[in-house]
Amino acid sequence: MNAVTFLILYAVALSWLAPALLNSSLAAELPPRLSVAGWLVTVGTALSAWMGALGILIVGSAKSLITNTALTFCVETLGITNAVLLPRTAATVLVVALLTVTAAVAVETTRRVILALGRTRRSNRDHVEAVQIIGRPTDHDGVVAVSADRPTVYCVTGGRRSAIVVTTAALDLLTPAGLAAVLAHERAHLRGRHHHIIATLNALAAALPRLPLMRAAACSVPPLLEMCADDAASRRHGRAPLLTSLVALSTRHRLPEGALAAAGTAVVERAVRLTGTAPQYGHRPRAAALALLAATALTAPTVAVLLCTL
Repeated sequence: MNAVTFLILYAVALSWLAPALLNSSLAAELPPRLSVAGWLVTVGTALSAWMGALGILIVGSAKSLITNTALTFCVETLGITNAVLLPRTAATVLVVALLTVTAAVAVETTRRVILALGRTRRSNRDHVEAVQIIGRPTDHDGVVAVSADRPTVYCVTGGRRSAIVVTTAALDLLTPAGLAAVLAHERAHLRGRHHHIIATLNALAAALPRLPLMRAAACSVPPLLEMCADDAASRRHGRAPLLTSLVALSTRHRLPEGALAAAGTAVVERAVRLTGTAPQYGHRPRAAALALLAATALTAPTVAVLLCTL
């Protein structure tokens, strides 16, 4: 098996099989941060495998055209053993067609991802500017109050500018302890750059809609990031104030795209999680198994390419 074939098969296996594993009971009992890492490692590895296969095809086909070795390229890289029976002109046409299609796929996918990220960035930047114009500063650093009848707290970031937005209804509804817990939740989002993670996953899902892994990651990671922010806020302010505020804010109005709200995602799951006993992430065999799986996923393509090129 040559490197291109292995990378494509490996990327296909990750894209179609990994979502079931990452959404299984094995991953459900792990800390949210570890689960997020598992998703991101898998997505990154699958993308690397796809890009590695495309890169080998593009570079190899271009080199074969320059050196007039199209027949050798078809046999060694593509595994088309019958190519030795083709006329040199036919082999060259085959390689040119492959180069054109492969380069077009790579360029179009990259274009879609960049455009999606650009739209999200512009939308968030405009929203930050808008709330800073219509809102009023509060006693809390980086927090802007906006007049609204629905209690809502969320954060949004665009470029180097970010803001935590609190409606006047939320200020009237939440206790000082509850407000502090919610603001800690939103600041955890900003510190962890969760907006960038979600924007990137959404862009990949939009650019590669036929890959189950990308769609599943875009759906599964945001609730996990909310739980990560919950954990950060709970460590500082306790779970009770956060839970009370989460329930109170669950009647929020619709938020702008790209915003992360304290009561915006997986409210029921997070409330149940906060009302239970303190999470005990002592399943070290499970964590070790997932870590080993992630390490294998990362190194397998590199090892395979090295073996195929020896």
